[in-house]
Amino acid sequence: MVQNGKKRGAMAMGECEIIKVVPTVERKTVSVKSYSEEGDFWLHPEMAEEEEFDLKVHELVDWLARQELPNVGNFYADSKMRQLNLIKYFKALFWIKPDLMFIGEAPGIHGCVKTGIPFTSERLIQDGQLDRYFLGTRFDAEGNKAEGSATVIWQAIGRLSKPPVMWNAFPLHLRKKDGKNRTPTTSELKWGAFALGRVLELFPGVEIISIGKKAESACEKVGAITSGHLIHPAYHTNEFREQFDSHFFKRA
Repeated sequence: MVQNGKKRGAMAMGECEIIKVVPTVERKTVSVKSYSEEGDFWLHPEMAEEEEFDLKVHELVDWLARQELPNVGNFYADSKMRQLNLIKYFKALFWIKPDLMFIGEAPGIHGCVKTGIPFTSERLIQDGQLDRYFLGTRFDAEGNKAEGSATVIWQAIGRLSKPPVMWNAFPLHLRKKDGKNRTPTTSELKWGAFALGRVLELFPGVEIISIGKKAESACEKVGAITSGHLIHPAYHTNEFREQFDSHFFKRA
């Protein structure tokens, strides 16, 4: 839950919400088996937890699909496929129970804008690059376009035992007049903090890594404590790989 005294809903551009991230569901383990005339639902608390998790995921995706902002493309609003991809992604992560969260800057025109899943591309989905971690979950893609940053990041992720949760400081497409990507403004980052807070609620306790300067700044605004920062691979592929190795594989 968010303890700020405000109702959830659309935020005006430039409005800053102070978010306190706290676990909304206690994850329990039940080891004692018994009988109850009311059934054995109490023996499986993860089922009730999953229902609450699913509700929060659908609320988040529905909210995203309703947003209309100036100079921003809402790729969820016009595509049920992208909405479902994001829902399936989060639901699969619920059972994986990730230890990490990567927070980037904003969706890329050839990546998340096409798939609905941060830091992915149509090519990654079509080639089955996500299957190692999401076996049994079918993500859909209309084309076969590759995206450079997504490719580099998934090459790195492939060395981890679990996939991280991935999100962006601003979750919709920041576009120029020609449709190409642009960087988020300060007011847009403040707006994006609302959605970021909702995602952090879904996965309490994860280790947060920011990717890119804007993402680092957004995490500070939300009060999300990061354990590290990685340079964005868009123009610094080798540096990103070196920092990734240093953070995850060269710790003392």
